[in-house]
Amino acid sequence: MTSTAPLPPPLHRLDDQPDNLIASSDVNWLLNGAMDQEDAKMPPQPETNLETTATNGHTIIPPLQPESKPVKDNKAVPWYHTSLAEIDPVTRDLLENYSKIPSDQVKPHVFAIVRFPSSPTLHPPNPIHLCPPPPPPLTPVLSPSLQREKAWDVYPYPCIGQFLFLNLTINLSPYYPTLVARLRDPAHTLLDLGCCFAQDVRKLVADGARGENLYGADLHGEFLELGYALFRDRRTLRATFFPADVLDPRDLPLRGLDGEMDVVYLGLFLHHFDFATCVRVCVRVVRLLRPRAGSLVMGVQVGALVADEVPIPIPSGGVLFRHDLASFARLWEEVGRVTGTEWRVEARLERAKGFGEKWQIEGTRRLGFEVWRL
Repeated sequence: MTSTAPLPPPLHRLDDQPDNLIASSDVNWLLNGAMDQEDAKMPPQPETNLETTATNGHTIIPPLQPESKPVKDNKAVPWYHTSLAEIDPVTRDLLENYSKIPSDQVKPHVFAIVRFPSSPTLHPPNPIHLCPPPPPPLTPVLSPSLQREKAWDVYPYPCIGQFLFLNLTINLSPYYPTLVARLRDPAHTLLDLGCCFAQDVRKLVADGARGENLYGADLHGEFLELGYALFRDRRTLRATFFPADVLDPRDLPLRGLDGEMDVVYLGLFLHHFDFATCVRVCVRVVRLLRPRAGSLVMGVQVGALVADEVPIPIPSGGVLFRHDLASFARLWEEVGRVTGTEWRVEARLERAKGFGEKWQIEGTRRLGFEVWRL
């Protein structure tokens, strides 16, 4: 009934730098040579050992081979917003009180992180340490006028163009207070799969969850690096982040977490796939969870009043499946059949900012869910 969506592009690597600082060896990657003379006076970074080790209790993941990806003039789309009218109060509170950014600097800071003049190609520089110990300080910082389009040039997702990554989602779940309480216990763990900037991980930590309990993975490793710059917490956040492809059965970082997670969070993630691929993704998620009653999959995604399959409005093409409540329950029936497990589904369709825009198909809604293993 449905065709299989193409696999996402290969993983990219990140850069090992302190918050908001970029070494001269990275400038060609970011700006293709377009920089001020003052900005060029930055010392080169040493090469990083590729072996998987552990430092300061945090994981160091070896990078996969990068692949350069042309960045097209792709801003003539309805979900690319040229201005940011306001920042959600919950997110603003996180940036002011967790990241310690002065109130009058929050909006300029967000723009500086997510947008700078686009480069013809994105070719990440050096291997990366995830959650590394503090590196030696670097001096110059790229001027804000040069800091545009960072996230958009990684991949032009609608959630980036609309600044939806600034709208926290995990705290919208009715289960959220209980989740935070569970994650204060060292025995409980959560993986944010497709975490983007890992903004929901920061929300959990700000509300009292133990950072050591939290993991974040995204196909695009650059988003993880931009998350450190956005929240200014490279030296303090104890969570573990790594690039990963959930559709690659050989993905070693994910395999290392199999059977270890109490909760997997899927925020704005499952709607990237057709129905058959949603089943594949959720079967993989089941393997990540502890094989016991009470293990939980929760999240939000684009849904619809009536389930349908629509073209993906980004360069990778393919199709995606917009679930309604009945089709989402059917998805987990199929996952249970494939894995020999049983699940209780709680889901709801809601009107929300960014869901039901004029450029979207009529009937678009936000689908929130909690799925419990029985």
